[in-house]
Amino acid sequence: MGYDIDFVEINRTITDIIDEHILVCSPDGQIIFSNKALQDILSYDDIELKQKKFLEIIADIHISRSEAFIKYASESISLPEEFLFNGKHGLIKLHVKILKKDNLLYIYGNEKYAEYERVKNRLDIEIKNAIKIHERSLPGSLPNTGNISFASLYIPAQDLGGDLFDVFKVDNGLLNDYFEQYVCFVADVSGHGLDSAMLAIFVKDTINSYFRHKHIPGQVLSPKEVMNFFLEQYIKEGYPTEYLVCIFFAVFDLKTKELTYCNAGFHMCPILVVDKDNIIELNEGYFPVSTALDFSLYNYKDHSIKLLPEMTLVIMSDGLPEQRCGNEYYEGRMKKLIKKIYRLKPSHIVKKIHEDFNDFVKYEKINDDITLVVAKLS
Repeated sequence: MGYDIDFVEINRTITDIIDEHILVCSPDGQIIFSNKALQDILSYDDIELKQKKFLEIIADIHISRSEAFIKYASESISLPEEFLFNGKHGLIKLHVKILKKDNLLYIYGNEKYAEYERVKNRLDIEIKNAIKIHERSLPGSLPNTGNISFASLYIPAQDLGGDLFDVFKVDNGLLNDYFEQYVCFVADVSGHGLDSAMLAIFVKDTINSYFRHKHIPGQVLSPKEVMNFFLEQYIKEGYPTEYLVCIFFAVFDLKTKELTYCNAGFHMCPILVVDKDNIIELNEGYFPVSTALDFSLYNYKDHSIKLLPEMTLVIMSDGLPEQRCGNEYYEGRMKKLIKKIYRLKPSHIVKKIHEDFNDFVKYEKINDDITLVVAKLS
């Protein structure tokens, strides 16, 4: 069966059922078409609007701007502008764009879109501020002494990342001459958006709080005690069960010549290189921190290794070894590279891994946040 299709009527019906406020004018601003959404908000019917020009339904305060709005209309869609319209029962604020095509002016807008833009702009500002806060939470420089040196690499998968790390010398107050301890930790919060970044900052603030309020100068420094303290604070805060926080926490004690560490959830084990024939994966690990797990399941322990000259420790979040290109993961390639370059200074090791990683990834999207910290004894 054939149909006589009235495409003009179809187009009119479509414009009347969408949320956009649509107005079509001649070059001199005479209204020749309006859709129902615009008629309803201004309380004019189609005939009433066709008897007016665009400038006649604009409040006096915005006449000069609306004249320029029409004058400079082009085939490129304009940015939205806010005007006060003279509705039948009062002034109405609308955000509209303009397009000139086939010698007609198309003026249209949608307050839902305008509200979306306002919300988006506000969120963009908040995210920019959050990025600055997160960046400031990362160390500006790392210890580099005659006994030990550190270097790092941090690449967020998005503008904001869920990884965080820190390295600092422990302050033992008046007993500093008798101690030389360095703390190094890497944290990986599930996800890599605004929420993950803010939670990562909580990790750092809580660990710093332990050293401000719990650590006694001269007292044995136990990574497991720091992790237990963090676990208690995390559970008190009642974070949602969908979040996981993985932390590798290490203490280099250069007086006792010991590396003591606790691994809470890092399944990509840090690599300790003694020499080319003695490469150790620090694979003693425990559950990540999460309110989804029963508190009784946690039983963090300290593990210690004797420090030897020129030892190199490589700590990475899983974003680095688990990055995939084609059917290959970077993990195997990275381990082979570490065996070749472990004698270099930490900054050079980080640079070599970064260059090799970029060569591996090529144009692939980075899937997860990447954090790499390298420590080397003299």
